[in-house]
Amino acid sequence: MFALLMMAVKYAENDWRQKNKRARSHLAQRQKEKQAVDVAAAPGWKYELPPAATQRELERLATHPMSRNGWLTLARGLSGKTDGGLVVSSLRMAMAIDGESAEIRNDLGAAYLRQKKMKNAVEQFNAAIQIRPGFAPALYNLALCAISDRNPAQAIRDLGQYLGQRPDDTTALRLQATLLTQMGRPEDALLLLEKFLKTQSPNQPLFLEAAQLAARLGQTGKALRYLETALNGNPIQTVVRTYQSGMFREIRLSGEGDRLAALMAGKARMAFSSPIPEDEIQPLRENTPDAKVR
Repeated sequence: MFALLMMAVKYAENDWRQKNKRARSHLAQRQKEKQAVDVAAAPGWKYELPPAATQRELERLATHPMSRNGWLTLARGLSGKTDGGLVVSSLRMAMAIDGESAEIRNDLGAAYLRQKKMKNAVEQFNAAIQIRPGFAPALYNLALCAISDRNPAQAIRDLGQYLGQRPDDTTALRLQATLLTQMGRPEDALLLLEKFLKTQSPNQPLFLEAAQLAARLGQTGKALRYLETALNGNPIQTVVRTYQSGMFREIRLSGEGDRLAALMAGKARMAFSSPIPEDEIQPLRENTPDAKVR
């Protein structure tokens, strides 16, 4: 009986210790949670600019010794995700300091164009051209406005004037070729690209567009030649998809493109084949006939 009594006492003491331990742990956890709530609910410190800070910043933007026009620098440095009204306001402040210029008017039009305010954008681009006739960036932007206004004929004219000044702009060339094709003038589009590609290296990506136009016009020899050249400046996947498109259907059926198809297949295998594991590549050793390798 004495042994049973001692076991009961030991059990009661152990149970009491466990309960106290859990109680202390629960209390500590509640204290931590309360402290976290108190910290989150505590009022934060808010910094407020002094009244003279705004005027000082305006003067700095207008007369900073390291920048002729701080407002223009600010407007051009703002991200495309910035509120468009802030960009427009900065550009108007820049214009108030330096006066009107084709560059600022064009930047202002570009800001309106990003905001889809087409009428305001066109007004600014036209103002830039009035200040500086033939101003190339404004001509390009006017072409974009004409495309948005579903006036491809005007866009072609604006792009033509732009390319007259910057004939090596591949983006404008590709856009002009697309517009000419959509207007039912693929011959003019191909002639435009061929004139440009005569002086270009085989790595020029526009050979792919030339191949597509040649295939559309039924000029099989040019289409295959341009498509083979396009392998140098375009991803193999893009060239293969072009060859498999409907424009090259007649060429594929005629068998004239079999050699090019085999060439593309070989390049595709090389591009997408599994690389050799590094542990299988060992350095090469060449021993003289009389050498003894120990």
